Formats: sequence, structure tokens, C-alpha cells
Amino acid sequence: MKEPISNVSKQIKNLINKNGGITLFELEQTLDTSYNLIFLAIDNMVSNNEILLKKSGKDYFISNINTEVTIPVVDAYVNEFLCQDV
Repeated sequence: MKEPISNVSKQIKNLINKNGGITLFELEQTLDTSYNLIFLAIDNMVSNNEILLKKSGKDYFISNINTEVTIPVVDAYVNEFLCQDV
């Protein structure tokens, strides 16, 4: 089971290196593999401090551990948050 997870981890790292970071939604749409393998690979890499996983609106943003990338925030989420007190 470690080999498929390792292959998916390599694909995820390649996408992160190419784009500087990627949302979980984009990752799910890009990779042709099961959600289980994607989540296992992400969990394994986060646990080993290989990647960062941060909440970004209603999605998650994945980046390299040593890359400082601005997290994209969905405008609808920001507007929803700002309008809660109105």
C-alpha cells in the first residue's frame, strides 16, 4: 500500500513545485486517483512536515513547508463572513 501512496505524494509535490501551491479542490480535479489515496498521501506528508495544509475559505490550500504563499480567499466566503453581523 505504501507504493501507491508514494506515487501520489510525488505527483502532489510536483504540482506544488510547479504552481507554488494548490487547493484541495484543484488537486482532486487534476489527479486521476481515488480520494482515499489523495487524503492518505496528504496526511502522510503533513505528518512528516513535507507540506503545509491551511484552511482557505471553504477549501484547503497545500504548499511547500518552506514557501510563503498568500492563501487565496474566495470572495463569496469573505462577503459571507463580513455580512454575518449585519
